[in-house]
Amino acid sequence: MAKVPIDELQPGLVLGADVCGKNGRMLLSAGTVLLPNHLRVLRIWGVSAVCLAPGGEPPATAVPDAGGEAAPSPNDVWQALDARFVLTDRAHPAVAALYGFCLRDLARADRCPVPAVAPPPVEAGEAEPLPPGPEALVADDPSLASFPDIYFRLREAIDDPGASAGRIAGIIGDDPSLAARLLRLANSPFYGLARPIDSLARGVMRIGAGELAQLALGVAVVDRFRDIPSCCLTMRQIWEHAVGCGALARVLGAHVGGLSQERLFVAGLLHDLGRLVLLRRLPRTMSRAMRLAWERGEPLVAAERALLGFDHAAVGRALLAQWHLPPELASAVGGHHLAGGADLDAAIVHVADVATVALGLGSNGSPLVPPLDGAAWERLGIEPSLLAVALSQARRQVDDIVASLVG
Repeated sequence: MAKVPIDELQPGLVLGADVCGKNGRMLLSAGTVLLPNHLRVLRIWGVSAVCLAPGGEPPATAVPDAGGEAAPSPNDVWQALDARFVLTDRAHPAVAALYGFCLRDLARADRCPVPAVAPPPVEAGEAEPLPPGPEALVADDPSLASFPDIYFRLREAIDDPGASAGRIAGIIGDDPSLAARLLRLANSPFYGLARPIDSLARGVMRIGAGELAQLALGVAVVDRFRDIPSCCLTMRQIWEHAVGCGALARVLGAHVGGLSQERLFVAGLLHDLGRLVLLRRLPRTMSRAMRLAWERGEPLVAAERALLGFDHAAVGRALLAQWHLPPELASAVGGHHLAGGADLDAAIVHVADVATVALGLGSNGSPLVPPLDGAAWERLGIEPSLLAVALSQARRQVDDIVASLVG
């Protein structure tokens, strides 16, 4: 079977053989109808030529549009989404609504999902010593021993009835980087204020001292985890997923009512904090977990439990407890994979996490949408149709929030 140079390929052609990267990693399987995103992936991975199916003619459904891009066929989108949703119960009304939204959203040339790439096999080497539990893991890392005291100074000032907006703004101003990013976030579409905020004191008055303290907490944690080994993920992917979950948790909280939207945003932002600890402390084990989840077709959290005896949610809970952060935040982070028996914040973060993976905002290390906990969904008490509204709102906010928090 003759190979065709990558520069001669066009959307709509059909692969006649599997395509692997230089390291042997499977990229695309035989029979794949090439889409523009596929061609970009092949170039990124340095593939110079591929084998096409006999004839190689594009199917009738893959017709280039006026801009030269091939609109994905409905069958291509359905196949990609079915693979992504394989662990879910599509008969559940909320999952059906989520699938329908993703189907409409991804049925465009610039959004159609590229088939997930398998994590590389873990190279041979000395096994990492595994801790006996999540508490031991976080306690054994001197860099995680304490949390920046600016958050606690803010909480102390907020709890003082005599504290002015100027005093609170002064505490934030002691950290210029934090102050700048909070101002950017306050002026982003995340808040959608009619008039820009040009000072921290005005931000305290317009947004609220408690809300700014929660946002300061989220920014401080982002700063603490900027040096994670990439493994199979980039920091941009990790934080886009985290921000997507936080933004969606905030929007869902507004529909549920009676909850702190900023607290939910921070809970969503930090829901995978324990996975960041695992990536930094046990990178080889996490690489094995990602590979195991791929091979077994199971959620990454299940592979973590199989290898470690605990998961990233438990690590996140232990770390937040060690930092003496609010217990409701630790509960939401620690319970987002056991949301059916957890509190309402954890249930909202659980739903937001599932939806964020489904929409493909960033990555949490697994291409598969985790199963939706039906009890968690019931806790929210909202109609499935509201998911589309919430997802649309959250998607518009993610880029601005990532730029504000991560830079």
